[in-house]
Amino acid sequence: MSIEKIEKDERTIFIENKSYKYGCTILNFGLLIDIIYRSIRFNEASWDLFGLLFAGGLVMTVYQYKYKTFASNWKNRYLLLIIATAVLAFLITLLIHKLA
Repeated sequence: MSIEKIEKDERTIFIENKSYKYGCTILNFGLLIDIIYRSIRFNEASWDLFGLLFAGGLVMTVYQYKYKTFASNWKNRYLLLIIATAVLAFLITLLIHKLA
């Protein structure tokens, strides 16, 4: 009888997923800081980087939706998040135009 060595267990998978979360968060905020820096320093529109951020979030959302990991009220929360973000972006735009 041979003893099989278990390479991965639930704890290992949990730690891997947690590390992916931290890595993705650092990458996303790094891209946002790069976008802000380019727009202020070089007066560039960094739509390509925004596209990468949006595509990454969309892929994660579609994948989680496919495997039904969302709570029952996820649509309401996403809609609220979209509305709040749009209002915040509008207010920041108004503030920037008044300061300029």
